[in-house]
Amino acid sequence: MTRLHKSLMAATMTTLLSGTAAADEATTKGNLEIKSDDGNYSASLGGRIHFDTYLFDSDLEDPISTTDFRRARITLKGNIYDWSYVLEQDFTGGDTLSGYRDVYLAHEFLNGEIRIGQFKPFRSMAEMTSSNELTMLERPFSSSTGLYDGHQFQQGIGWTGVQDCYTLGFMAFNLRDAGTPRNEGVGAAGRLAWAPVNTDDLTLHLGTSVSFENNNRNSSDLVAEADYAGRRGPSQLMALTPGNLGGDATTAALELAGSYGPVYLQAEYTVGDFEGNYYLSEEDFEDEFGAPAPFYCDPDLGCFIDNQTVRTWYIQGSWMLTGEHKAYSKKRGAFSSAKPSGDGLWGGAWELTFRYDTMENANISDLEASSVTFGLNFYANRNVRFMLNYIIGDDDFTGDGTDQLGLRAQIGW
Repeated sequence: MTRLHKSLMAATMTTLLSGTAAADEATTKGNLEIKSDDGNYSASLGGRIHFDTYLFDSDLEDPISTTDFRRARITLKGNIYDWSYVLEQDFTGGDTLSGYRDVYLAHEFLNGEIRIGQFKPFRSMAEMTSSNELTMLERPFSSSTGLYDGHQFQQGIGWTGVQDCYTLGFMAFNLRDAGTPRNEGVGAAGRLAWAPVNTDDLTLHLGTSVSFENNNRNSSDLVAEADYAGRRGPSQLMALTPGNLGGDATTAALELAGSYGPVYLQAEYTVGDFEGNYYLSEEDFEDEFGAPAPFYCDPDLGCFIDNQTVRTWYIQGSWMLTGEHKAYSKKRGAFSSAKPSGDGLWGGAWELTFRYDTMENANISDLEASSVTFGLNFYANRNVRFMLNYIIGDDDFTGDGTDQLGLRAQIGW
């Protein structure tokens, strides 16, 4: 923990608890929470640890099999009078600023809340699913692991709320998080989710989202990238709008999901348009995309990259072998992981999982990658889970077929 982070956490706790009435109340139901006796100040401490092991069956690429702390977060949240706050640090980020995740203040407004600071833009059902609730080790290509690569958390202002069976959220943001350089890139995103059926045993979800990004002055590249053999494995660049271009990337998505008893299914289809109108030398094209250009390149100007249409879709599902049911979170408009009933082997719950995921660039021949994932999850209790994924990767553009065996030990509170 850096000196800056220690000072920040200490100052926050001191501010919360200073000037309160004489008797503060501390509770430990689910997590550690401190609340002033008048209710005007509160602070709760949560966190998560995700420890992964990656083993690769290499093909053309040769990734390193290793262990990795995927996440190691401490989350402080609470309220100061009628304002709430979230301060989350991920120690796997490399330094304090790069490790910032949700860092914002919020206020209730119109059956929801206004957020100001850094948080996720409202787009993609997979993106709105908490990392503690993921069915697989990683999210599909329709999220920040693909279409929104490098742009998972953004700084700006947004609103999210629930009305009856609808969940709505929208955000206007700058194209940076706390750990990236200042820039003048801007974006906006919005998402609407609808759960017309939501009972204890049956849920039906439909949703749609749109996103717009413009990489203006000092912005990083807008890219779509497919990690087709899992995290820390090889990846395939699918689309590129250079940061110095001042171009746009626009996406639109449809969502369909549902659960019935122990069975759960989820799918998304997303189309993205990445602005082009630039040239890359043949050498630069191969460096960026991993293979020679499959089209004619001018000897003097290089390879012309026009606007690029990217399509990605996935279908995933699971079956709770011990009979539990995945609950639906109306606040997020996404499913939570199942809670073990205590009747399974070793007192926990077992889950079989499957996903097919694919992404393609419709304007560059054979620029497509896909993965098939088989998994098994064991829920030791409500806070501890162990995950095993076998990923069969396929990159049509380079011909690589690297596979991965991934394992995770996870605790969250």
